[in-house]
Amino acid sequence: MNWLRYALVFLAVAVGVAQLVIWMNAAQGTKLGSAAQIIVPAMIAALIEGQQVARQSSTAPRGASAWRFAVLATGISVTLNLALAYSGPSVAPEFAKLAIAPVLSKQFVILLGLYALGYLIANRFFYTLGASNQLSLMKSRDEAE
Repeated sequence: MNWLRYALVFLAVAVGVAQLVIWMNAAQGTKLGSAAQIIVPAMIAALIEGQQVARQSSTAPRGASAWRFAVLATGISVTLNLALAYSGPSVAPEFAKLAIAPVLSKQFVILLGLYALGYLIANRFFYTLGASNQLSLMKSRDEAE
């Protein structure tokens, strides 16, 4: 498990998609934006980590190891979410919506808890999905040879 890779993929996707949406809104005069921008970086990062684990071990993560990844990745995601929330709306506007609520207020804690739950579910599901897809790809390549 490479936590640095997970964090970098999460940040690249989060900031990249946010900047693309900002550019499209300015260039096209649209009002794009979605809360999906908050969860998609975790989905993609977990998918990539699952693929890497499958390449290295040739087995799918199961049970406790998959949940351990999900919990630790959720911690990273929440931390990065907070960093993006307070980096300003010009960097990642959807993440900045968390910064509207005063720190440790009821609204702040509820939003952060909802984000954490979403990250936990996404990380767990997409981690095993990435591993499963990679193992299927490896198996089909072996059969083709």
